[in-house]
Amino acid sequence: MANPKSQKRGINYVIFTDLDGSLLDSNYKFKDALPVLSKLKKNNMPVIFCSGKSFVEENVFRKKMKIEHPFIAEDGSAIYIPKDYFKVKKGKLIGRYRIISLGVGYDKIKREIKRLRKNYYIKSYCNMSAKEVGKEMNLDLQSARRAKNRQFSETIIKADKKALRELKKKFNVVIGGKAIHVYGKKTSKGKTVKILTKIYKQEHGKVFTIGIGNSYNDVPMLRVVDKPVLVKNPNGKWADIKIKGIYRAKGVGPKGWTEAVRKFVLA
Repeated sequence: MANPKSQKRGINYVIFTDLDGSLLDSNYKFKDALPVLSKLKKNNMPVIFCSGKSFVEENVFRKKMKIEHPFIAEDGSAIYIPKDYFKVKKGKLIGRYRIISLGVGYDKIKREIKRLRKNYYIKSYCNMSAKEVGKEMNLDLQSARRAKNRQFSETIIKADKKALRELKKKFNVVIGGKAIHVYGKKTSKGKTVKILTKIYKQEHGKVFTIGIGNSYNDVPMLRVVDKPVLVKNPNGKWADIKIKGIYRAKGVGPKGWTEAVRKFVLA
């Protein structure tokens, strides 16, 4: 899991990362991070996706990056652990994964949005075609279809403020890099990061966690890791997030991601 240098120090590194705007650039590319990803894979250092993306979306990028570690989908709604990854068996075994679910069902969120749309303006994935989602989010049609394939959360492009206030009574409503994320009240990236960190510690002893994000929905994750990292957004600015000990990378998206990993893991 760790390279010889880190093993001598008795430290195992685990990297929790957001995708959009962090490991992925505005065009969903990760070319700038490839050399570092290759080094991490060579040393079997876990890169854990912790994103608002769905299971099917994250799996596509896991395959492209050749990452075989656990991952967290839909803003902490569920943890997916390859079934033989840990000695300890946590979660419900479904197919190739053990799943720890914290989120509410997607249908519950859709029903509430449908009810609110009678009185308020809400533009969200559930009332958009894949073509419309693709145009709005700069996705090809196949990727847009995957983005709409959700289990625990909804993505809102635009909505009346009153509608969002109503949604907040029943769900978490958080601003992400490109849209507004709606998911269960008992769900957060922070909770799932803490669950996975505990399992890693049970398996490997001392663990040093790094969290890398770019937006406000990353705050719960950044608050619970040993080293929180914020990368710049395409506008060249950091999100206005204040967390003790946070490192503000100079680079945008994957360039900042690479900078941080080299500084805190591969130095």
